[in-house]
Amino acid sequence: MASYFVTSYAAAENPSYAARFHDDLAEEVTRQLGRKIDARTCDPTVSAKERRRLVAAAGAFVMLWSSDYFDDDGCIDDWKLFDHRLGRVPAQRRPACMPTRVLVRWRTDGNPRPGVPWPRMILGDVMADYNTYGLYKVVRDQGPGSPAYRDALRQLARQVRAGLATPLPVLSPEDVSPPNPVLPSPRTTGSAMPKSPVPQPANPQVPAPPRALISYAHDEQDPEHSKEALSLAELLKREGIDVRFDQYVADEPQNWLRWMQAEMADAKYILTVASPAYRRRVELREKQGTGRGATWEAAYMLDEVYDNAGTWQKRFLRIVFPRFTVDDLPSFPGSASVSVYRIDPATGGQDFDRLVAYMKKGPSVP
Repeated sequence: MASYFVTSYAAAENPSYAARFHDDLAEEVTRQLGRKIDARTCDPTVSAKERRRLVAAAGAFVMLWSSDYFDDDGCIDDWKLFDHRLGRVPAQRRPACMPTRVLVRWRTDGNPRPGVPWPRMILGDVMADYNTYGLYKVVRDQGPGSPAYRDALRQLARQVRAGLATPLPVLSPEDVSPPNPVLPSPRTTGSAMPKSPVPQPANPQVPAPPRALISYAHDEQDPEHSKEALSLAELLKREGIDVRFDQYVADEPQNWLRWMQAEMADAKYILTVASPAYRRRVELREKQGTGRGATWEAAYMLDEVYDNAGTWQKRFLRIVFPRFTVDDLPSFPGSASVSVYRIDPATGGQDFDRLVAYMKKGPSVP
C-alpha cells in the first residue's frame, strides 16, 4: 500500500477551506485505516518541481473539482502527470475507473470546459448538498461539524483508501516531466472552409418511442434499491423506451430542480417505484432536508393527481419490486384500486411485458 496521497487544487480556491478539507480527509483516512497516513498538498505555495515529485509517487490523487481547476497551469500539470502514471498500468490490470484518482465536487458553479471529467455523486440523494452545491459551500455554510460535511468526508476517505491499496507505477526522477496535454483544449477558430453537408435520404415517419421518467427514492440505508431502479431502466431501454433516469446524467453538471421539472413535464409516463423511503417522501413524512428530490417530485405529482382525479393512473404507473409491497407506494385518491405492475428488475419477469405493451400502445382514447 502506498504511503501517502496528494490533494491538488487551484490557486483560485479559498486556501483556508481547501487546507481544512485536506487535513480532515487525512484524519478520516487515518481513522479508517487504523494507522497514520501521510498526506501532501499540491497548491500554489509548492514549487512546480516539488509538485511533480509528489504526484510521481503518490498512492492516490485527490482533485478539488471546480471550473477554475482546468484553467490553472499547475493543476493541469498535476493532472497530466498522474494520468501519465495511470497509462503505465498494464491494460489487463486497469479497471475502467481507477480508484487511485478521487474527484471531489468542490465547487459546482461556473462553466467548465466541454469534455473535462466530472466527479460522480457519492451520496444517495441526487439533491444532497454535496451533489448539488459542492463541498466548499457545504463546509462554508454548514460548518465542518455538519452531518452533510462529515458524511461526504467519510465516503471520500473510503475512495482514498481504495486508491492507496491499488498498485500504481512510481515515476523515476527522469520521467516526471508531464507529457502532452490530455485535457480538451479550448476551441480555436481557423480559416478552413466548412464542409458542405452531405445530403441525407429522407427518413420515413417513425413514431417517437414513449418517454418515461423513473421516479424513486435514493436511500443511503438501502443502496441496493438504486441498483434495482437502474436495472429497470436498462430493461426498458432494451425494449425501445426513451428512459429518463437521474443516474444516467449524474456525472454531468445539473440544476436538479430544473432537470426534474422539465423531465416530469415532458414525460408521457412517470414510473413511481415503491419503497418505504419513497412513500415517506411523497407523503411529506420524511425528516426535513432528506430526500429532497423525491419530495419535490411529490409536489408535482400531487397537483397532477388532484387535477386529473379520474385519469392520473394512465400516466403515473405504479411499480413494485419483489422486496416491497403495495403498502410502500404513496397513497393517492383512489389509489387502493389502481393497477400495480410487479416487476423483478433482475430478470424482467412478472408484469414487465405487460408494462411495456401498455407504454407502447398508450391509453385508449374515449
